[in-house]
Amino acid sequence: MIFRTFPEERISSGGISAVAYRIDCSGCPAVGFYPQKRGGVPRPPPAITEHFRGMNWIVGSSPRKDLCPACAKRRKPRKEKSMDQTVKATRPVAEPPRECTREDRRIIMEKLDEVYGKDAYKAPWTDNAVAKDLGVPRDWVLKLREEFFGPAGSNPLFDEYLEKQAALAAQASTVCDLAKRADVAASDCRKAWEDMVPKLDELRLLSKRIEREIGR
Repeated sequence: MIFRTFPEERISSGGISAVAYRIDCSGCPAVGFYPQKRGGVPRPPPAITEHFRGMNWIVGSSPRKDLCPACAKRRKPRKEKSMDQTVKATRPVAEPPRECTREDRRIIMEKLDEVYGKDAYKAPWTDNAVAKDLGVPRDWVLKLREEFFGPAGSNPLFDEYLEKQAALAAQASTVCDLAKRADVAASDCRKAWEDMVPKLDELRLLSKRIEREIGR
């Protein structure tokens, strides 16, 4: 199966520069971009197409048939005359579900071989994460994973992480409560000391007065 290819262009956003795939609308000057992976790693052609479609672009068989979301929304369904010369709008023909090709399977299998461990996914990978990374339906990933690798299972390392995270969160909550109580106690102690200082000064003055009286 021959996949659509898209021109590459370097773009900048927020002071960050990256190479991205570009799609141009055939009906207006609108353009769309999809950056490569970190480190300039190329994305598989199916993932690029699925990304633009997910952004409501119509991706045609050639650039001349690409339409941005606005132009796609404005496009009206074609009409045809019936046998009695009555003009009726034709029903839009639903596109058949996308089929998993040999190339799709190869790409998914390579990814699964990378992220699937002995009996489960390596943290933090899941069927959804793989499907999103490759831009393919989740059902394809699930089917190939169950057929050639095994159950999704729970990742022991990730489970341990979640367990320790929950315990640490509970401990942090307790520490915060203790800190609040300590802050209140410190505030009360400070106020009590401030109330006591004038009395200490008064007692000190009285002591000096007594010393003077005795020394006469």
